[in-house]
Amino acid sequence: MTRAWDAIAGEAVRRALACVDRPAYTVLPGGAALPQIPGPAVVAGMLERLEVEPGHRVLEIGTGSGFSAAVLSRLVGAGGHVTSIDIDARLTERAARLLADDGCRNVRLVTGDGTRWAPAAPAASEQERGVSGGDDQWRRPSGSGYDRVIAWVTPVRVPDVWVRQSAPGGVIVTPVHLAPLARAMAVVRLRRGAGPDRLAADLLMPGGFAEARPEPPGQWPVPSYGVDALTRDAAGRMWWVAAEWLRAHEPAVGMRLLELMITDGRGGTGWPGAADLHAYLLATRPEGLTTATLGDQGWGIGCSDPGGVALAGVSGDLFVAGTSAAAERLDRWALEWRERGRPGMADLTPRLHRRGSGWDVRAAAP
Repeated sequence: MTRAWDAIAGEAVRRALACVDRPAYTVLPGGAALPQIPGPAVVAGMLERLEVEPGHRVLEIGTGSGFSAAVLSRLVGAGGHVTSIDIDARLTERAARLLADDGCRNVRLVTGDGTRWAPAAPAASEQERGVSGGDDQWRRPSGSGYDRVIAWVTPVRVPDVWVRQSAPGGVIVTPVHLAPLARAMAVVRLRRGAGPDRLAADLLMPGGFAEARPEPPGQWPVPSYGVDALTRDAAGRMWWVAAEWLRAHEPAVGMRLLELMITDGRGGTGWPGAADLHAYLLATRPEGLTTATLGDQGWGIGCSDPGGVALAGVSGDLFVAGTSAAAERLDRWALEWRERGRPGMADLTPRLHRRGSGWDVRAAAP
């Protein structure tokens, strides 16, 4: 049977994935899956683009189950090293036990906010040391930086610390926000130049992960960035909406729009290739661009105004509420996308913009 990663990963990544018992890391006692764990195809796609080689030093942001750290451990080999950081001490402690049992002696586990701080890459003489749940034994002089950085959480912008801790020529693969809206995400590959202020982006791919947070997430997974109004319906299901135009209005405008979505929402026929349409809209960012989640109906990208909303869901289904103006505008956007050859994420060009303590990533359509 063809595995999920066979078509998107090279031999080295396929072999490393096949050597790791994924359920041992991702399944909790009792059979439940650890929440918010990326699937093996997503892991394979990002690791393939990370271009890891034996002997590399890798910084991983978002330990999670420890599965990806185990795969990285095999990719870098005995001469390499992996430093993995997670905000949740329960996850780093659990991963440390699993990785030790798995014989991954070239991994250290650190608890902290990896978007604000990361320990220096170990010097070559330090890479023989084993899995650790703390940082006390890693205070010897560092090497020249990490060869590779990979993140499984989405920062608001690519943090300076990742670039500063990268070696010249290093590669960073991370999810990012392509627009200041919740869930407006993609994965970008970056390459560091000779200095920490020299950074280039050369690839975008579909993908999105939980937002990076300064503390472990709570039980109600509200996006921590870009949401302009949120509520629950009578059944307790979460609804939120994000649109830049809402930020010029009183909060009540967003709440009225959510109430309209809950009480008047209806389905319709959408378009094939919705993922490509989503990518195109994130690149062009037309006025009225909106993201929203719809209770238990998933989420979508589209258009909204004070009188209504029209969203293209992940599967291509259309969700409409209120007047027809938003739906008509979304139709015009979709027509423009088709006339331009239906560009998708792989057709977009990433653009970097220095902003504060990091780098914003935006996309340009062909």
